[in-house]
Order: sequence, then structure tokens, then C-alpha cells
Amino acid sequence: MNYERSKAPLALMEQIIMILVFALAAAVCLQAFVYANGLSTRGEKENIAAEHAQEVIEMCKTCAGDWQKVVGEMPGQIEGDTLEIPFEQDHMTVQMIKTDADEYLTNAKVTVFDEDKEEIYHVAAAWQRGGTS
Repeated sequence: MNYERSKAPLALMEQIIMILVFALAAAVCLQAFVYANGLSTRGEKENIAAEHAQEVIEMCKTCAGDWQKVVGEMPGQIEGDTLEIPFEQDHMTVQMIKTDADEYLTNAKVTVFDEDKEEIYHVAAAWQRGGTS
């Protein structure tokens, strides 16, 4: 008698290996999508922070560096050489610190923080003193 072995176990093993390979590929793709979503969210947050920083810088330039006028136009507070303007709708705070000043020009470091006081964005700014730019 001649018995032929069934090839079903071999086909089943081949199917299991193919499913395993596809599952690994799906896991890699899912991880890439999650990472891309995180990058997109962080980029959007940085763009909003940059807009807020630019808004405060432009207001400061418009007011010729008079922070009292800036606080009159935008809700905020002044403590020494530091100006803080909150943007509650985006849970961000713009902080401007004067770094250098002479009779014609004032320099400042502008930093935007999130609600956890983590830095999102920073930029250097300068404006003319006593006049408009």
C-alpha cells in the first residue's frame, strides 16, 4: 500500500505565515500613522504659537515699545522687564523679556508656553524706541 501524505498542514502553515507577515506590516503602518498624527498636531500648535508671538510683537512695535499701551490693547501683565499676554482660547501664554535696550532700539526674547508651562516657540524681536516702525 502506498499512502500519500496530505499537503493540508503545509498549506495551513503557509497561510499562518502570510497572516503573520501582514499583521507585522499593519503594525508598522499603524505606528507610522500615529507618529505622523503627532507631528501634525505639534506643527499646528507651533504655527498657532508663532501667530500669537507675531501678534504681540506687532502690537509692541505699534505702541513703540510702551508696554503699558500694549497691556491696554491686549489683556496681560507687566513684571519688571517681562510682559506676559495670555491667549486663553488656545491655552497659550506669550512671554516677552527685554534683553537689551539703548536709546534707539530695544531687543527682546519672545517665548510662547502651553498650559503646562512647556516652551512651544521662541523668537527674538527688536523695535525702535520712541517712534513707530
